[in-house]
Amino acid sequence: MKKFLFFGALCAGMLLASCEKEEVGTINGLFSVSETQQVKFSSGNLQYTKSTGTLQFAAHQWEILGSKDVKWSEMDTFDVFGWGTGDNPTYERCAEEDTVFTDWGINPIANGGEDVKWRTLNPEEWEYLFAKRPNAINLVAFGRIENAKGVIILPDEWQQPEDVPFQSLADTAKIEWEEKIYVTNRTDSTDLTLINQYDAATWQKMEDAGAVFLPLTSFAFSKDGLPTGGEYWSTKDSHLSIGDWGIWPNRGCRVSAFETPVRLVKDVVKE
Repeated sequence: MKKFLFFGALCAGMLLASCEKEEVGTINGLFSVSETQQVKFSSGNLQYTKSTGTLQFAAHQWEILGSKDVKWSEMDTFDVFGWGTGDNPTYERCAEEDTVFTDWGINPIANGGEDVKWRTLNPEEWEYLFAKRPNAINLVAFGRIENAKGVIILPDEWQQPEDVPFQSLADTAKIEWEEKIYVTNRTDSTDLTLINQYDAATWQKMEDAGAVFLPLTSFAFSKDGLPTGGEYWSTKDSHLSIGDWGIWPNRGCRVSAFETPVRLVKDVVKE
């Protein structure tokens, strides 16, 4: 009996290791994006290297490339894209006639696992994730990792790691949902990303528990050189817009002439 139990445990361990191998490039948490669909997020923003023609995920969730002094088109590896340029990542859209969306997830991603169907969220899914899933306001927060500003999103079933502080939007008491936007109900200019600050080691505990971080990007910069806002593409004429004081899950318009980051997801298939 002991031999059988040991063998069973060994097989279970091998099966678990196999499952973990299939989760390459993935954050472990499950996130509802509709009443019937959950997804897992990629382990970082999408990047493209021109010299090799390859797509990959950033090494860390908080990693962004470029700065206010460096244009993405001057970089060999960049992490902002024109809307729907999955078939041509270097294409700079400049006209409203560019209405065909090609998902970046159709391509192989170097560190995204084999035979994984990655995709981009649509506007309704972004909105459901941030505002309409059960307990949503308790599962979203502002924060910083290694001084990178951004928004923290917790999975549906969340267990806070021990000895790691966290304040959600509900705890902040300065922000509320108003139809299409989380806005600050205040007159001061407090940077809400200062509420949750983590070094890499502490954040790793949050990430291991399933937390996602969307870093602000290089649209606008404060005096300290850090971004104050950013956008993330969706599949339709809309985008997710985040700042250090508000969140628009479904901004309601697409601007063809700018480039923004992409964070891909993969559907959780229920057996």
